[in-house]
Amino acid sequence: MINEMTPAEVLKGTVNFLTAIKKEGYLVGLGSASKNSAIILERTNLTHFFDVIVDGNTVSKSKPDPEVFLKGAEFLGVEPQEALVFEDAIAGIEAAKRAGMRSVGIGQAEILTEATLVVEDLSKLSVAHLLQMNEL
Repeated sequence: MINEMTPAEVLKGTVNFLTAIKKEGYLVGLGSASKNSAIILERTNLTHFFDVIVDGNTVSKSKPDPEVFLKGAEFLGVEPQEALVFEDAIAGIEAAKRAGMRSVGIGQAEILTEATLVVEDLSKLSVAHLLQMNEL
């Protein structure tokens, strides 16, 4: 339940990864079809990491439609090909691809086969990985 969410429920490595990328000056946006995104970020103490939140209150189409990611890029002031999507679902990876964005799948590589890169969780990712992805 959303009201019971706590920082303890955040995926392993998330806070360290978000801290590192913000320190390097990366812009961070959240793209979700959920209308509860802001509440979830607040309850998990993650709101301060995000420059933009695009959610079900902002968009009308859900993934695999790329609307949420394209709007996020627009609000961040970046071109779609400059954006990198972090996603744990096949529909989200497809939406990123349709938007012309690279993607990091979070979960199982055998399921997220269309992602540019797949990691088990964010503890397996670093700023160096992002720089390598820029070369792809």
